[in-house]
Amino acid sequence: MTLDQELAAATDVSAVFLDPARRRAELRADILAAAHVGGSTAGSGTATSAGGTLDPFAFQIRPTILRRVAALMAEELPVRVDRLVTSDPVGTALTTAVALHTGLPFTLVGEAGAGDGPARLRGEIHSGEQVAVLDPVTTTGGRAARIARLVRARGARTAGVFTVIDGGQGAGAALAGAGHALHALFPADDGAILATHVTTGGQV
Repeated sequence: MTLDQELAAATDVSAVFLDPARRRAELRADILAAAHVGGSTAGSGTATSAGGTLDPFAFQIRPTILRRVAALMAEELPVRVDRLVTSDPVGTALTTAVALHTGLPFTLVGEAGAGDGPARLRGEIHSGEQVAVLDPVTTTGGRAARIARLVRARGARTAGVFTVIDGGQGAGAALAGAGHALHALFPADDGAILATHVTTGGQV
């Protein structure tokens, strides 16, 4: 592709001139700057660390960040994926952005379906589909595991769990034990990502 073609196709013109490692590093810095807030402002779905909280909504409401995250996450998805599934509301913006980027349909699982109650679905999950579970932030992996169980109960297969930030609270091991691979844009061993734990809004 020529430079003119790349510039015409790019959603972020500056990204054309940055190598992938630099682009990823700058995106990580922007996410942390947007999502790291004081512990007193923690709300539903947030995760906390010694330095405050990581709010998964905060970076999703910034189009310049969300667009870049969606493009990177789309590159992480396997070639054969039929549908995206996420928890509503925490993963709705992210999954919508990835769906727009890839053209894949998606389904929302209402958080009221946690525990033993029936899950509320907005959308469909068909038997035999290959489904990618998206979650903005993972720590213990509880939220993603719940959605993955629902996917399997509907007769579909999970193509993995895809997250922006893994907070390093055992999500990878827990999901692997249930047969689901965790793919993080910024994994727990990334020095810039602080270990996190859930305060409210259920396990993430």
